[in-house]
Parts: sequence; C-alpha cells; structure tokens
Amino acid sequence: MPERPTRAVYDEPTVMWRMQRDNGLQARAEIGARDGGGTVVVWFINNHPFGFREFSGWGAALRWSDQLQAQNWAAGWRLVTD
Repeated sequence: MPERPTRAVYDEPTVMWRMQRDNGLQARAEIGARDGGGTVVVWFINNHPFGFREFSGWGAALRWSDQLQAQNWAAGWRLVTD
C-alpha cells in the first residue's frame, strides 16, 4: 500500500508586530490557532502576557491586530525592525 503524503502543519504562534517606547517598554502581538478551532491574538508587554482576544476566524483576528497596532502607534509606540 503506498504511503499517503503527510500534510505539513505549522501550529506555533506567529509574531505580527513588535513595538517599543522611548522609555524602554516593548510590546508585541502574536496570532495563533486555538485548540478546537478559531484564532487567538495575545499581546505582551516586556515579554509578559498582557491580554488576549479570541476570534472565530483568521480574517477578524488579523484586522483586530492591525487596529491594536494603530492604537499603540497613536499612543506613542513605534515599530521595531528585526
């Protein structure tokens, strides 16, 4: 019996953006799949989880992550390049 190809799955969270402030604070948002379906966005301040929001799909989670980034920008946070 021929082997069936195995589907490659990447199920680790992905960093959407990193930001910092002049006072040394750092923030980032990560997006990932939820167990049982759906998507979650978690945001961190200085590497500590600060909050999260769950979504039924990726599109809404991506839009919300963009909105959070825009709010942070308006509050004085700036993007960090890798």
